[in-house]
Amino acid sequence: MGNRLSSLTGSRPGASKVEKDNSLSVDRSALRIIELHDSVIGGMRNVLQNSILIGEELSKKKQELGHGNWIPWIEGNLPFSERSARNYIRLFENKEVLNRQPIADLKSAIKFLSDSSGDEKEINPSKNPTALYKEFREGKSLTKNERLLLREWLNDKAESLKSKASELEKEAKKLK
Repeated sequence: MGNRLSSLTGSRPGASKVEKDNSLSVDRSALRIIELHDSVIGGMRNVLQNSILIGEELSKKKQELGHGNWIPWIEGNLPFSERSARNYIRLFENKEVLNRQPIADLKSAIKFLSDSSGDEKEINPSKNPTALYKEFREGKSLTKNERLLLREWLNDKAESLKSKASELEKEAKKLK
């Protein structure tokens, strides 16, 4: 795909359709191919646009929730991890940088924004952390990426539980 996607934050694809000429010299197959091509390009642009919009919403929600409430809110409301939420926010915060780069897909955008390729994390991991934890407890071997995801998830869970315990301790002190 030689051309870079035009504005990731601009108008949605489909706004400029190929004009169909009713003259007999127009190749209908070419028009259909162009329409499909525009749809593919638009679909890629939509993935990035929607990811940036998710990041914007998450950023607002994180500020609204305040310290200590972010991870529990994610765990209770969203089908993805805190790491994925941070990736979405990073896409939003760097939308101008991404707009100037020849980025064709979401994974490339995340990789581009990572300090190193080792920091890259998937937005939608192949297995959810709960299933990985079950496999781990059963003694099954995990890939390096699965171990990393599970370790991160367990650390996030531990941090969340510590935060909840601290809140409960404060409430208990009020009862003295």
